[in-house]
Amino acid sequence: MARQRNLDDQQQRLSEATWSVLTERGLTGLTLRAVAERAGCSTGLVLHAFPDKKALLLHARDELHARTAATADAAEASGASPRDALLAVLFNALAPESGDDDEARVWISFLAAALGDPELAARHTEQNRRFVDRIERLLAACRPDWDTSRTREEALVLVAQSEGFSTLGAADPETYSPAAQRAGMARAVRRALDDPADSPAPTTSVPATGPEIVPAGRTDDAASATLRIRPFVPTDTDWVVDLWQRCGLTRAWNDPRKDIARKLTTQPELFVVAERAPGTEGGGERLGTAMAGYDGHRGWVNYLAVDPDTRGNGIGRTLMAHLEQALRDRGCPKVNLQIREGNEPVFAFYRALGYTPDAAVSFGKRLIADEQIE
Repeated sequence: MARQRNLDDQQQRLSEATWSVLTERGLTGLTLRAVAERAGCSTGLVLHAFPDKKALLLHARDELHARTAATADAAEASGASPRDALLAVLFNALAPESGDDDEARVWISFLAAALGDPELAARHTEQNRRFVDRIERLLAACRPDWDTSRTREEALVLVAQSEGFSTLGAADPETYSPAAQRAGMARAVRRALDDPADSPAPTTSVPATGPEIVPAGRTDDAASATLRIRPFVPTDTDWVVDLWQRCGLTRAWNDPRKDIARKLTTQPELFVVAERAPGTEGGGERLGTAMAGYDGHRGWVNYLAVDPDTRGNGIGRTLMAHLEQALRDRGCPKVNLQIREGNEPVFAFYRALGYTPDAAVSFGKRLIADEQIE
């Protein structure tokens, strides 16, 4: 048993050396000598562990698959809902937010090797199909109303987009940045799961700016709903403050009424309220609010809040889409927001919209002290 464990350890170390060589030199630079040098051993030890280069590649491919399968399992388990789990698994297959996408470069090298070798191709196909099966299973949990054919087709599309993003990003990380990959993947999932063909078409168009009526997205019971996004007006004040308090957004050091008054002096059109559209059941009922701003360099979103009794109907997504478009119309290249630590459900919400954590620490300095509020 001790001899077998030693052999297993040697093979694992050599597989890791293989990944390292593939990352730096690609398939053409992968030789037994290069692997031995990277592992700090002799070529003879490599041949003791593996009979030939193909055996080394197969073992390294299997080890990579085991590693990615384990991270996919963890990503799936982190999802609070089937949709969150699907997004987490697909994001896990993309370039990491650090941008150091060694796994993608290794995967591409394995794919290149598989194109010229039937045995490597069979192993690659088998492992790719396991990923397709996982996505198909998660899609079925998200949309149990789909038949198996539709679920399979959508799974193939999402897997192809995921692996396409990862492959292109390995060669061109500037164009296909981690943030761009996640935004594109989140959009692909929304298009798949919220296909307008599955629900009645909206009866109104969506203008780029100003008060608008926009679709609220597919609800769990597949009902169609519409919202009107309009600028905040002073008579909304009491309702907005109450909503912020119910959503846990207020803090003792911030007077919400002063925050509202300040916002109305700067870009007040970016302080909006979502309400049920006139002519629909409950028309005029206020459901959510958010404020945004653009300083000429970055856009910011604050105080996004949706009535807790109406969450899950796409209201938050619609508010964010409206503000993103309003900022985009002003030439804003990027939008930032802040989330308090430990608020995992909110993390998942913004990740699903294509947002990713920035490698930055938030600093602040209060210039005007608000009076303490009870």
